[in-house]
Amino acid sequence: MTGEKDTALKDIWDKLDENQKLLKEIARWSRFENIGRLKEVLTAELDSDEKKLAFENTDGTKGIKDIFQICGTPQDTIYGWWKKWFRLGILEPSESREGRLVKICSLEDVGMKMPKAITSKEKATLPEEVAQEKVGENEMPKERTE
Repeated sequence: MTGEKDTALKDIWDKLDENQKLLKEIARWSRFENIGRLKEVLTAELDSDEKKLAFENTDGTKGIKDIFQICGTPQDTIYGWWKKWFRLGILEPSESREGRLVKICSLEDVGMKMPKAITSKEKATLPEEVAQEKVGENEMPKERTE
């Protein structure tokens, strides 16, 4: 009886491996079929360098504060983008960090150019409300001293 169970388990594992290989092949071909549509969505949605930087750096490890440091966009705005991009299906939950999001592909994967990060000097020329970093969720903005 044990030999029959072992054979049945081996057959099940073999079928699972076969199914996994088939799913990978389907995914590979589906990607090529739909990459043009994905590029259309990304081009329409990522219509500024800040959005492209935020999207490209949404790698499942960085949080809103990290993305702010890279693109200089207010954290509330980044959060709004993330919600919209998740609904559009261009972001998905990170497998490595619970509660984080990750892009489904890089811009380079669809033939889009990656903008350079905004430097500290460039941030200084941004409007104050964009350049100011929030330190905590409930912290009030610092008063201007002019």
